[in-house]
Amino acid sequence: MWLALSDGWLSIVAHRDKPDHLLVRARNKNHIESYFPNADMYVNGDADYPFRADVLRTDVTFIIADYIQNIAYPNYKNSVDDDELRKSLMGVWAEMAHYGDKYRPVRNTTHNNEEFYSWGY
Repeated sequence: MWLALSDGWLSIVAHRDKPDHLLVRARNKNHIESYFPNADMYVNGDADYPFRADVLRTDVTFIIADYIQNIAYPNYKNSVDDDELRKSLMGVWAEMAHYGDKYRPVRNTTHNNEEFYSWGY
């Protein structure tokens, strides 16, 4: 699962060797440290996500649920302060917007698509 947070990007998957843990991964160590400060983070320099932590499933559930409970922003994209992270997230947003085009029930004709997909990108 990918989690796009206001101040981080995490990849969370099942731990291969510890069924009661999840493997929390990041490309920026601060993204793990800010959400899981008590986790023992380690580094795998050969991995796509080099920063990693084995975190109990219950702890991940609590932390993510707390984040959701405390969402106060009405616009996610505007909640991201880190310019580099925002630019990367806008790339993901644009790709997913293109993906969703064929599923859109009614084409929005109030704007041209080129302008729509270039917002903040």
